Amino acid sequence: MTLDRLTTEARNAASERIDSLSALERVSTIKGFREFAIGLTSFIKHMEIAGLYTATTSTLLGGTSITEGHISTITDSIILLRYVEVFGEMRRGLTVLKMRGSAHDKNICEFSIDGHGIKIGKPFYNISGILSGQFTHMASSEIERMSRLFAEDET
Repeated sequence: MTLDRLTTEARNAASERIDSLSALERVSTIKGFREFAIGLTSFIKHMEIAGLYTATTSTLLGGTSITEGHISTITDSIILLRYVEVFGEMRRGLTVLKMRGSAHDKNICEFSIDGHGIKIGKPFYNISGILSGQFTHMASSEIERMSRLFAEDET
């Protein structure tokens, strides 16, 4: 594909999706992957196209980085999907890690996908350590006690 053809096709596009950046990352050097991601991101921003990239992690639970190439600095938003164990049952969690220029919701919420699309449920208030994969379940009374410790003084 020539650059002229790519530019012409990009002008007619509203969005660009790459599933998955992880596959590209595995077959290239870290430097080559980072340069590709920076170039592609710069190009689609210049063309005023919304980009959606997916990436997988090598671990089922937890993890230390979104990608080995550490490209999160060039993205405007990062939405993390994570498995959450709740008393022996696997559930799905979603959180917005980064949304540049936005005071976004910081909760980790349960989500499900069915024939009608994605459904965002309630936050996992009684579980901590979801991002690290080191889950700790907290009793409701402990959550209330912790909330009172950090509540603003209204007097």
